[in-house]
Amino acid sequence: MSGFEHGEVQVEVIQEIRSLAQRGADVPELVECLQRRLSLPQEKSLFAVLAYFRAAFCLSLREVLPLREWLAGRDRSEVDSILVPAMQRTKEQWQPKQLQSA
Repeated sequence: MSGFEHGEVQVEVIQEIRSLAQRGADVPELVECLQRRLSLPQEKSLFAVLAYFRAAFCLSLREVLPLREWLAGRDRSEVDSILVPAMQRTKEQWQPKQLQSA
Protein backbone atom coordinates (compact mmCIF):
# COMPACT_ATOMS: atom_id res chain seq x y z
CA MET A 1 0.00 0.00 0.00
CA SER A 2 1.37 3.41 -0.95
CA GLY A 3 1.50 6.55 1.14
CA PHE A 4 -0.89 8.26 -1.29
CA GLU A 5 -3.68 5.69 -1.18
CA HIS A 6 -6.52 8.13 -0.46
CA GLY A 7 -5.14 11.13 -2.32
CA GLU A 8 -4.25 13.01 0.85
CA VAL A 9 -0.90 14.69 1.30
CA GLN A 10 1.13 14.12 4.45
CA VAL A 11 2.42 17.25 6.20
CA GLU A 12 5.71 15.58 7.14
CA VAL A 13 6.44 14.72 3.51
CA ILE A 14 5.57 18.27 2.42
CA GLN A 15 7.99 19.63 5.01
CA GLU A 16 10.70 17.22 3.89
CA ILE A 17 10.55 18.19 0.22
CA ARG A 18 10.37 21.89 1.10
CA SER A 19 13.47 21.46 3.23
CA LEU A 20 15.26 19.65 0.41
CA ALA A 21 14.29 22.41 -2.04
CA GLN A 22 15.57 25.09 0.36
CA ARG A 23 18.92 23.28 0.48
CA GLY A 24 19.10 23.33 -3.31
CA ALA A 25 17.77 19.92 -4.30
CA ASP A 26 16.85 19.65 -7.96
CA VAL A 27 13.40 18.58 -9.20
CA PRO A 28 14.52 14.97 -9.92
CA GLU A 29 15.80 14.67 -6.35
CA LEU A 30 12.48 15.95 -4.99
CA VAL A 31 10.54 13.49 -7.16
CA GLU A 32 12.76 10.59 -6.07
CA CYS A 33 12.25 11.57 -2.43
CA LEU A 34 8.48 11.53 -2.92
CA GLN A 35 8.53 8.17 -4.67
CA ARG A 36 10.68 6.69 -1.93
CA ARG A 37 8.71 8.17 0.99
CA LEU A 38 5.35 7.22 -0.50
CA SER A 39 6.53 3.78 -1.69
CA LEU A 40 5.42 4.55 -5.23
CA PRO A 41 6.93 3.03 -8.35
CA GLN A 42 7.79 5.60 -10.99
CA GLU A 43 5.05 4.46 -13.36
CA LYS A 44 2.36 4.99 -10.69
CA SER A 45 3.59 8.21 -9.12
CA LEU A 46 2.23 10.92 -11.44
CA PHE A 47 -0.85 11.99 -9.48
CA ALA A 48 0.94 11.89 -6.13
CA VAL A 49 3.91 13.89 -7.45
CA LEU A 50 1.60 16.52 -8.96
CA ALA A 51 -0.43 16.78 -5.75
CA TYR A 52 2.64 17.08 -3.52
CA PHE A 53 4.36 19.67 -5.70
CA ARG A 54 1.16 21.73 -5.80
CA ALA A 55 0.76 21.57 -2.02
CA ALA A 56 4.42 21.99 -1.08
CA PHE A 57 5.26 24.82 -3.43
CA CYS A 58 1.91 26.63 -3.74
CA LEU A 59 1.63 25.96 -7.47
CA SER A 60 -1.21 25.64 -9.93
CA LEU A 61 -1.89 22.49 -11.90
CA ARG A 62 -0.63 24.21 -15.04
CA GLU A 63 2.69 24.97 -13.33
CA VAL A 64 3.27 21.37 -12.19
CA LEU A 65 2.17 19.64 -15.41
CA PRO A 66 5.72 19.65 -16.85
CA LEU A 67 6.39 16.88 -14.33
CA ARG A 68 4.18 14.66 -16.48
CA GLU A 69 6.58 14.90 -19.42
CA TRP A 70 9.61 14.55 -17.19
CA LEU A 71 8.25 11.40 -15.52
CA ALA A 72 7.27 9.89 -18.88
CA GLY A 73 10.44 10.57 -20.81
CA ARG A 74 12.84 12.65 -18.75
CA ASP A 75 12.21 15.75 -20.88
CA ARG A 76 13.38 18.61 -18.67
CA SER A 77 12.67 21.49 -21.04
CA GLU A 78 9.34 22.49 -19.48
CA VAL A 79 10.50 21.62 -15.97
CA ASP A 80 13.28 24.17 -16.39
CA SER A 81 11.21 26.79 -18.23
CA ILE A 82 7.91 26.56 -16.30
CA LEU A 83 8.13 24.58 -13.05
CA VAL A 84 11.44 25.81 -11.61
CA PRO A 85 10.63 29.52 -12.21
CA ALA A 86 7.18 28.99 -10.67
CA MET A 87 8.77 27.44 -7.57
CA GLN A 88 11.08 30.46 -7.32
CA ARG A 89 8.13 32.87 -7.64
CA THR A 90 6.23 31.21 -4.80
CA LYS A 91 9.26 30.76 -2.54
CA GLU A 92 8.03 33.32 0.01
CA GLN A 93 4.84 31.33 0.47
CA TRP A 94 6.49 28.00 1.25
CA GLN A 95 9.70 28.96 3.02
CA PRO A 96 9.68 29.31 6.80
CA LYS A 97 9.56 32.96 7.82
CA GLN A 98 12.98 32.93 9.50
CA LEU A 99 14.66 31.80 6.27
CA GLN A 100 13.04 34.53 4.18
CA SER A 101 14.83 37.35 5.96
CA ALA A 102 18.25 35.65 5.88
